[in-house]
Amino acid sequence: MSLQKTYRCMVIDDENHAIEVLSDYIADTPRLQLVKTFQDPVAALMDEEEQYDFVFLDIDMPRLSGLDLARSLRDKTRFLVFTTAHQKYALDAFDVQADHFLLKPISMKKFALTVDLLLKNIERNAASAPPAEQTFFIKSDQKHKLIKVNLQELICVEGLKNYVLLHTLGQRHIAYLTMKEVEDALYTFGGFMRVHKSYIVAKSHIERVESRSIWLRNNLEVPIGDTYRPGFQEYLSDKILVTGR
Repeated sequence: MSLQKTYRCMVIDDENHAIEVLSDYIADTPRLQLVKTFQDPVAALMDEEEQYDFVFLDIDMPRLSGLDLARSLRDKTRFLVFTTAHQKYALDAFDVQADHFLLKPISMKKFALTVDLLLKNIERNAASAPPAEQTFFIKSDQKHKLIKVNLQELICVEGLKNYVLLHTLGQRHIAYLTMKEVEDALYTFGGFMRVHKSYIVAKSHIERVESRSIWLRNNLEVPIGDTYRPGFQEYLSDKILVTGR
């Protein structure tokens, strides 16, 4: 059976019933995984999770409007979908680069069609895109100097506060980038996956897995974060040879 990508979701709504409805819809959609829910928009603003694929966000909430919250969350998610009972917010929603607008009450059919449309768009674009060059450049710590990184030699990316450390087969390079920026860039190439808040690994350089650690080329050990464990286990499940005896 072919392995399909699982898309990570967050739901933010001040009404518990609305959260329950969307949580049920996500649970009934095979390719979606519910990661977090928030009734308090301020708590959602302080969320430390690095990246989501879908954020389903109410607009009319106390203390912090969904429109204001969206401006902070836009860079943390691939798809931003507003869920609201008020049609009047539609134009405002797209001003903050929302991908879709669902008017409550939201039916399972309407939810499923929206998710399917958004996923088909990115998968169609990925399929039609020309093969990406398997290299990229990063700025070095020296002025006016760029360093070329070959993706086939990139073992993992380690996040270190305001910069990242790129481990390659022969060297290590420091770049003033965020983990999200690197993750988004590597997504276009494929072959890499986030396994921890602070680590992205190259699947081709995984040598063994022991309990809560991944061992890579060059004897690099990387922890598996609890948030990313289900996705990594799903990846492994399609690679493990099991005897039929």
